[in-house]
Amino acid sequence: MAESSDIYLLGICCNIHESSAALVKNGLLVAAAEEERFTRTKHDNRFPASAIDYCLREAGISLRDVSHAGFYWQPWKGLLKRLWWLVRYFPASLQTFQGGKAWRGSSGTFLSHVAVPFKLWRMGFRGRFYFIDHHLSHAASAFLVSPHESAAILTVDLCGEDCTTLLARGSGNKIAPMKRFYLPNSLGIFYAALTQFLGYEANSDEYKVMGLASYGQPRFADTVATMVRFENGRLRNDNSWFAFHTGSALCYSQRFIEVFGAPCRGEGDVDVEPYRDVAASGQRVLEDVLLDMANWARNETGESDLCLAGGVALNAVANGRILEQQIFKHIWVQPAASDPGCALGIPFHIWHERLGNRRRFVMEHAYWGPEYSESVMHDAIRSHGLTCRRVDDVEREAARLLSEGQVIGWYQGRMEWGPRALGNRSILADPRRADMKEIINRKIKFREPYRPFAPSVLEEDVEDYFHFGGSSPFMTFVCRVRDDRKEELPAVTHVDGTARIQTVSRRHNPRFWTLINEFKSLTGVPVVLNTSFNVRGEPIVCSPDDAVRCFLKTDIDVLVLGNLICCR
Repeated sequence: MAESSDIYLLGICCNIHESSAALVKNGLLVAAAEEERFTRTKHDNRFPASAIDYCLREAGISLRDVSHAGFYWQPWKGLLKRLWWLVRYFPASLQTFQGGKAWRGSSGTFLSHVAVPFKLWRMGFRGRFYFIDHHLSHAASAFLVSPHESAAILTVDLCGEDCTTLLARGSGNKIAPMKRFYLPNSLGIFYAALTQFLGYEANSDEYKVMGLASYGQPRFADTVATMVRFENGRLRNDNSWFAFHTGSALCYSQRFIEVFGAPCRGEGDVDVEPYRDVAASGQRVLEDVLLDMANWARNETGESDLCLAGGVALNAVANGRILEQQIFKHIWVQPAASDPGCALGIPFHIWHERLGNRRRFVMEHAYWGPEYSESVMHDAIRSHGLTCRRVDDVEREAARLLSEGQVIGWYQGRMEWGPRALGNRSILADPRRADMKEIINRKIKFREPYRPFAPSVLEEDVEDYFHFGGSSPFMTFVCRVRDDRKEELPAVTHVDGTARIQTVSRRHNPRFWTLINEFKSLTGVPVVLNTSFNVRGEPIVCSPDDAVRCFLKTDIDVLVLGNLICCR
């Protein structure tokens, strides 16, 4: 039960992309989670009832105890522009009413957006409700929980209500917007079109394009660069390449096909020319445009630190290039930088900017999801007819199994916030084995063979293995593997000699740190292969039962739930 002096604030994201909820108490984060983890429906965008219930349980309160709640969209914004587009692009715009998913995803959900506070009211909420500007929600999630007292803020995605990019300056507990770019000019639309042309799903599979790009050559970069430009502080799309503005379900236009040929129709095609070269060209252009934006943001704000958010901020390769260019001293990207992360920004925006409170929270780790007791783990194991043994120094035993070539399902503590497994809901393996990438892709993850795996490295040892200084706890940066370490880490070194790293801190995840340190004692290598604990098409596991089910449907060798070790 809440004390009378406690102020609880709830952030909600739903209806377009993955749904999520986050709860803040007196300016401190209590819990945050995506709806898909509970419903087991990948990219679930329905009202996040389960995520809200979890956050309330974690705090030990009901919705009646929540004083303020907010939603990451102002539904009335952008409607006049969309109506004008219906007229301007008629009759092509009629496809808006014939399954134009891309366009309707931003505007056709008006009623479902407006219904959000009423759904909360039916669940018992009686506090004050806010519709928060989409890109301000992103900006708040980027800056107000960062370690920086002041910073440039850049939010980049496909679109919000009608805004696609925001430059702002954060100082103390305030965010001051400086410049916005609006539809149809969008770096996110550009990359969504590329994603769809390569046979993937927009607003979902962009990370696959990022991985595929390393296998190609950017031989079409000059042509692709005509699609989107950032010059003299202005973002401009050449909309002859795109169809989003006409309401099409496809973001790319016929011109894409005329220049590059038929769009990819299956995974058997995507790894051959010209598709991998189209991916490489698109990735290069995205990086170049973001670099130009970063330089512009540095000049406009005069700040030495940068906070990034929006779906484009999950492009870890581009983030790594910005960092490598030393445009900013530090770059901070929260683990759920895409739309679900807006649920995090909303309560902090209300707490600081609407209520005027000073900052007192820094997001130093991503472990804000549910945790389960050992008895629940036992029940899950027994319910599937399995047996287990309890081990007190489970980290040492797991490290030994990894060093012997075993693949481990590693399930510990509170679930991660965001799309990356960061050592609590992870599949782990030995990075020294060259065949481990194929084994996990083919027998465990059931996914495309070109997809890379990430290394988790002890924070103290990162510079010995990678061209990277500082920390990367959220796996949001790609960097180069040191030349003399590539042969030592074949399973986590991508084809282009890079890796998307996670640095592991003893303070923030002592159990995962100890496991890697034990592996180092056995092998001399302070690195393990880390990938999300799930199979293709399913969300990362949440409960012990989810973990056991995933274990049974894959060729994972050993399941470790807390201190319990379960073999087949």
